[in-house]
Amino acid sequence: MKDGWRKMNVKTHDYEKYASEYARLGMTGTYLLAFRDVPGLIKEYSKGGKALDYGCGAGRSTVFLKGLGLDVIGVDISKDMLEQTKTLDKDGEYRLITSGNLPFDDESFDIIFSSFVFLEVSSLNEIEKILMEMKRVLKKDGIIVFVTSSMEAPRGNWVSFSYDFPENKRVINSGDRVKLLVRGTNINLYDYYWTDDDYKRVLSNADLVPVKIHKPLGRTDDRIEWLDEKKLPSITVYVIGKKG
Repeated sequence: MKDGWRKMNVKTHDYEKYASEYARLGMTGTYLLAFRDVPGLIKEYSKGGKALDYGCGAGRSTVFLKGLGLDVIGVDISKDMLEQTKTLDKDGEYRLITSGNLPFDDESFDIIFSSFVFLEVSSLNEIEKILMEMKRVLKKDGIIVFVTSSMEAPRGNWVSFSYDFPENKRVINSGDRVKLLVRGTNINLYDYYWTDDDYKRVLSNADLVPVKIHKPLGRTDDRIEWLDEKKLPSITVYVIGKKG
């Protein structure tokens, strides 16, 4: 049963079906934790303002980065999602790419940001390929900041996500798919489950090093009626640099 579930021909994130709903998602609820502490991390670890938003989707994260005063280009593999940027950020610069291929010169960016991308990637080899390409276009003293679901995500009760599906009632291992619903929408997703050790291994293989691994928790001053977010991390934020 487990092997059959892992190999089912199911789109992880059906952008053709859900693109317009994705575009309307805000940075509220559990999503707040993916972005709340990023400005401080960028201020602490970055040294420049030229940024790339890898997997920009409808442009929500790109607009967020522009709001920090950064000069940002958004790239994504989904034409449907990039169509949504015309409404959200009609003056922004966006480009369609294929996974792990960036149309930029070496050492072009001070910051590469990526939110909820690697949980859509079905193999560690492909994640490593993407990281290698990110490293190529990253300046020597630049940083990669990527946001992903935490290891605790499938077993938590979250404000914005529900993992309460029969398919998830099992031991979940690296590379398994987990189903979730974005609460308040019709969006069903199938994410790949990768552990902290998985990410550390592919980073090492790509000659990249974690400068900071941040697991944000919900706070009282967020003014949100948190569920498990106050005691378990639903999100992990990695700040990455080049070796040396």
